[in-house]
Amino acid sequence: MMVLCIKKQLNLVLLRIFFLSILFTWGCDSNKEQNIYYNQSIENTHAIASQHRWNYCVILLDSTQKSSNQYRQKLENVLPLENAIYNIVDVNAPIAEWYVKWLCPISLPLTCVFSSNGTLIDLIPGATKESFLYTKNALLKEEKTEFHYVNRFNKKKEQIIPLFDQILKCNIDLEQGIFTELNDSILDSLKYPYPYYLGILGNMINNDTINAKLMAENMIKLETPYFLSLYKDEFIKAKKTINPKFDISNEPNIRVREEVITLSNHKVGETIPFDITIYNDGKLPLKVYKIFKSCTCLKLDGTDDFNISSKDSAKVHITFKTEQQGEIIRDVFITSNAINIPILYVKILANIM
Repeated sequence: MMVLCIKKQLNLVLLRIFFLSILFTWGCDSNKEQNIYYNQSIENTHAIASQHRWNYCVILLDSTQKSSNQYRQKLENVLPLENAIYNIVDVNAPIAEWYVKWLCPISLPLTCVFSSNGTLIDLIPGATKESFLYTKNALLKEEKTEFHYVNRFNKKKEQIIPLFDQILKCNIDLEQGIFTELNDSILDSLKYPYPYYLGILGNMINNDTINAKLMAENMIKLETPYFLSLYKDEFIKAKKTINPKFDISNEPNIRVREEVITLSNHKVGETIPFDITIYNDGKLPLKVYKIFKSCTCLKLDGTDDFNISSKDSAKVHITFKTEQQGEIIRDVFITSNAINIPILYVKILANIM
């Protein structure tokens, strides 16, 4: 009887240890899940953080980049701060489209730090130890750090953060059917399409077609190959606001005969000529602004600034010469006013003996 009692007590102890270990494991996983999230909208991230009254950050990463993957691994292995929410957003995911249109980042990773009430505090680039340290400081102190932020607007960080914050709040209000008009200082300071697009939507909510059209006209003035590739749908909306009969099929439409050009069995130092044939399948003239090459081993013969009439084509003559052996991959970028592919990539595959 005594042996049975000892066995029962031992079993109860082991059972308690088993359940405690499960609870501990669940608690750890829950803690981690409460801190790190993936590809969440700004609204969801704010809602999660508000439940805890924690500050939070959105980290824009590119899963195809080494530095972004290193950042993600560091964050997942050792959290810089426990009482904060981290939302990792891959720019290749559909949910990231809005973030990129809002911020127009030059480089990634980019960490956007917010207070618990949803105010943008700081923008911290990079994946270095300093990036993590400054992110932690911004979350703890709820204030902008001195860490430098390079941006395409050539603005100081203390100037650009409040402007981005106002655009963010305008976007969130529009989701609720409320238009908070943006200050002229934002439109004048940040020369990019997104705030004008919000102005189009907001004025339409207020049935103010005159100002909606004015916003659309100002937005069209900002059209470049880069902006057209990033804000394609927004530019279509602007053009339809100006002209309700706008037809996308009339727009310039670019196509090349080959998107991959293979140069096989050539020798080191040999000059290899090849052509890229560009077609305009649209009804309006195609304007080629510039042709960029990823390497000095590629040289353009002739001009890279020309027009192609509707249903017509043009040939671009390029030569390739390298002192390297093996398989070499290079790129040619054709920038234009084509609404289908404003920046068209042609890959060059060379086999050099």
